[in-house]
Amino acid sequence: MLPALVFLPFLLTSFPLLLLGWFKPVPVIVLWLALTAAAVPYVWRRIPSVTGAADWRTAGEGRATPTPRWVLWTLLAVAVAFGVFQAAYHSQFVVVQLDAASYMQFGNWIAHHGSLPIPQDSAAFGNAPGVVYSGAAFYQVGHSIVPQFMAGLPMLLSLGFWAGGFRLAVFAAPVLGALGIFTFGGLVARLVGPRWAPLGALAIAVTIPEQYVSRNTYSETLAQILFIGALSLWIDMQRTDRGAADAGPWRTSWRTNTRSASHVLAGVAGLLFGITLLVRIDGPADILFVIPFCGLLWLRRQRQVVPLIAGLIVGTLYGVIDGLFLTRPYLETNKTSVVPEAGAVILMIIGTIVAVWWLRRRGSELRAPAGPRLILAVTALPFIVVVIFVIRPYVERNWQALQDAPLSLHWLYWYVGGPALAFAVIAFALLGRRCIKGEAPVWVFPVVTFGWTITEFLLRPAITPHQPYASRRLVPAVLPGLILLAIWLTAWLARKARAVHLVDVPPYLRRTPRAFVIVCCAAAIALPPLVGNLEGLAFKRTYVGEIAAIDKICQSLPPNSSVLIDDFMMMYQWGQPIRGMCGVPVAGVQTIVPNANTAPGDNIAPATVLADVRAIEKAGRHPVVLAPTDVVLNELGNGVVKFVMAQDTSIDGHLTFGTPRDTIPQRYTVYSWEPAK
Repeated sequence: MLPALVFLPFLLTSFPLLLLGWFKPVPVIVLWLALTAAAVPYVWRRIPSVTGAADWRTAGEGRATPTPRWVLWTLLAVAVAFGVFQAAYHSQFVVVQLDAASYMQFGNWIAHHGSLPIPQDSAAFGNAPGVVYSGAAFYQVGHSIVPQFMAGLPMLLSLGFWAGGFRLAVFAAPVLGALGIFTFGGLVARLVGPRWAPLGALAIAVTIPEQYVSRNTYSETLAQILFIGALSLWIDMQRTDRGAADAGPWRTSWRTNTRSASHVLAGVAGLLFGITLLVRIDGPADILFVIPFCGLLWLRRQRQVVPLIAGLIVGTLYGVIDGLFLTRPYLETNKTSVVPEAGAVILMIIGTIVAVWWLRRRGSELRAPAGPRLILAVTALPFIVVVIFVIRPYVERNWQALQDAPLSLHWLYWYVGGPALAFAVIAFALLGRRCIKGEAPVWVFPVVTFGWTITEFLLRPAITPHQPYASRRLVPAVLPGLILLAIWLTAWLARKARAVHLVDVPPYLRRTPRAFVIVCCAAAIALPPLVGNLEGLAFKRTYVGEIAAIDKICQSLPPNSSVLIDDFMMMYQWGQPIRGMCGVPVAGVQTIVPNANTAPGDNIAPATVLADVRAIEKAGRHPVVLAPTDVVLNELGNGVVKFVMAQDTSIDGHLTFGTPRDTIPQRYTVYSWEPAK
């Protein structure tokens, strides 16, 4: 739980500072460490030990023995090895082509300026009407530039920028990835058994999606840590529930309740669930079923629901305030996802309130045993869902219009493998049956949550279907859910293998059946994604040299420069990196060509560029015009054209069907033009 418990105080204390424009190293770090020193020990000593949670059996079944030390050390070794391997192949993604570079540029700006939005510096261009200031993931709003995405990850990246600039900040991705692996091991330990934690961590570590987001600075790794951490605390809350001792009304027993382990863990779990919205706009969709479970706790008069709801509201408010006041254009751009998500949350809240009110009037607490038909329906449901999504591609043929959503089950097959998928479906059926019969209460919320997130993904991935870029959608909840369930079935089969007894064999061979089952199941889960990764992207780096390329551009700029970019795509991708990393005003030549059947940025008249150059000179600044070739610059006439840099690198592929295998070569060139003296 340590990664989630350390990041939570940072988000709680840093976001208000960013909102107020005081996001500076000293107040951020001081407040973060102060809250961490106070909160982490307070929560830490209330987390129940997983020692004794389970033996080689599934959690809550049979005799439990103390957890040996090799479990923790092995889990740490897997996480550290993963982080080191990812660091060796980390990307330097800073030119804004995809989201990872957007997060880096967002983080770089707030790390050095401490506030949002970004000023356009239109005065540095003589307030020329024929220039634009926006670019990829950076919206031009009024006289400001507003970055895309939620502020959670950029704030965390600021620590790397303060410590060592871009070259250190890019290593945040491997660190977060390793911590995500470690946190997932803790969830496996709670739900399956401590001895299964290393296998769970290894199984998720070898997949392409987990490695992809751990080499590029995407928000999914931080969201994974918060989500899995919250789910782990939810389980701990159930394990520390003292029954009647924790059921006193808050108004009269608030002192006792604030000291209760289950109440404290419930409040922190709510904060972690809610604050995922500050990191990832899809966060509320993953935690949608927290709402009816709050209703169930309320119905059963379990007072842990009060701190849980309070934490959920506070954490969610952080994300809502971020979206409304700092990154609102991002929400407006994604209305097709945000509006249905908000509507689903509102409907779930209303439905939960109505259901709780109706059931309480009837005196029901939903404790009655399920009937045989309901048990049969829950058991069959996972298989029915899989069959539906198997035949979906043959029914919905307009794949391109639906962003390849009918192929979503194929995505899981590519990245997880057939055996792990089959294991997960069977585990869903077995665990669903146990949950509905009241035999596995600790599994009820994980089964419902992972079942919802996986089904939601299968129905609507809601991401550009380019692989491996689209695989990041699996990381926060879908991939952990599938691996967790596959590991549970492995543990269940290992338990069943105890029934096989070998006779007339040496003592060390008596456990051979169980060992054989474990080895076969572990290989079936881990080998298919491992082989696909080794044949594909495991040993390939992308976006290498981009930091050095922008450094060369910065070194070529004279003092007091205003940079004018004479190319649509270059302004789109390089505008904010040059503005943020070189510390100079940047604008692009107006690229909208009326009545022209050409791409944006083509056929810009030299007179238009020269008019902007004269406006810059009248403002008392030195104009520098940049372009990817020298052709358009030579047309500007009286001036000096210089070659600035050329950088060869490779970028992610854009495969739409199949496991990604290769990267795409990319060459960047930049030329500059300055007026003759």
